[in-house]
Amino acid sequence: MLDFADQPYRFTPPAPNRLVAFIFKRLNYRWYLPRKQRITSVTVSGRDELIHARREGDAVLFLPNHPTHSDAAIFIEAQRQAGSRTRMMAAYDVFLRSRIDAWIMRKLGAFSVDREGSDQRSMKEAMRTLTELSQSGWALTIFPEGNVYLEGERVTPFNDGASFLALRAAKELAESGRRVLIVPVSIKVTHTTDQRSTLIQALARLAGEVGVTIDAQGSPIEALKTIGLAAMHRNLKQRGLDQPQAEDLPTLIHAAADAVLRDLERKLDITPKPGDTPIDRVRAARRIIHEVRTDTDRAIDHAAARVWADQAMLAFRFASYSGRYVGERPTLDRVAETIDKLDEDLHGRWPTPNADRAAFVHFNTPIDLTSYLSEKRTRDAVRKLTADCEAAVQAGLEALCESNPHEGGKPW
Repeated sequence: MLDFADQPYRFTPPAPNRLVAFIFKRLNYRWYLPRKQRITSVTVSGRDELIHARREGDAVLFLPNHPTHSDAAIFIEAQRQAGSRTRMMAAYDVFLRSRIDAWIMRKLGAFSVDREGSDQRSMKEAMRTLTELSQSGWALTIFPEGNVYLEGERVTPFNDGASFLALRAAKELAESGRRVLIVPVSIKVTHTTDQRSTLIQALARLAGEVGVTIDAQGSPIEALKTIGLAAMHRNLKQRGLDQPQAEDLPTLIHAAADAVLRDLERKLDITPKPGDTPIDRVRAARRIIHEVRTDTDRAIDHAAARVWADQAMLAFRFASYSGRYVGERPTLDRVAETIDKLDEDLHGRWPTPNADRAAFVHFNTPIDLTSYLSEKRTRDAVRKLTADCEAAVQAGLEALCESNPHEGGKPW
């Protein structure tokens, strides 16, 4: 998980340009994906069902899962193959990393969103895409997981903002007889070659960095557990926080996240709501921290807020591990993803792809929002729609994994 960006937010609007988009889409699949991301192929399925389901005047919202840092480029290629155009809503810090990347993204139709606050300009642009620009062939794409969790075969719970936006647009369009279709999209990225020796070397490197010894010829599950626990205890000790005790790994991870969050919530004087997950609690804390760090009138609190941000990031990283992901199905892909996840969390940067990979993109059955409009309470409709979209993406993902012909899908 990459560190939070707490730079002052300024909305970055889209500035689509057909010529730039045409050139980049071809550079993307011929050079950027294979050379920079080591994605050697993108196989698309399910697009015919969307073609048959879509009627003239329909607005389309794509909701893909977010398993890797290559997903935007992968989905751009999938859209090229499908012959469609989409605007992407992207976290504003993505636009701050590179001026060139930000320029290209805008020319492709992407625009920014502040995930930490109420971003009315971004919501307005998203609504305009669905209600107005959809008649010119534009679709909208939102990654509802919100972050890259690097557990590519398991969907992380979707944020409900995309469903709320879609239902709001559907109500507006229903008055003129138009519909909103949500297309849940499943993205699966897999290694095409046997990379066990490379991954064993990566495990040994990580073990050395956190000061533990592993059996290079032993179980990768035990090696990952040893490295992860050492990193967890190291981070808690450095911050003077309690070391949790638990018999099983998922409970221990949850306890570690809770220890960090309880200390952070005490500092911020906030009380979690009953039923809040650790991720919910992180987001609640982050909203306050982000407000402080971007408020020039509160410069006196910025030093303390940096410490709070560090703690929130640590809790977020702990909470992003399920503790069961590799053990329940120890494939080469899952081991590789978890190694990348540990590497990213330890160093705060994207790990470089270490081998060639193939991407599969499946457009699942489109969901017509008309039936959801009959719900009396908007909140109930949003929850049901979010759950249905999440389930559809997970089902499509499982089907892609079942048919995966590459080495990455095989048991370690």
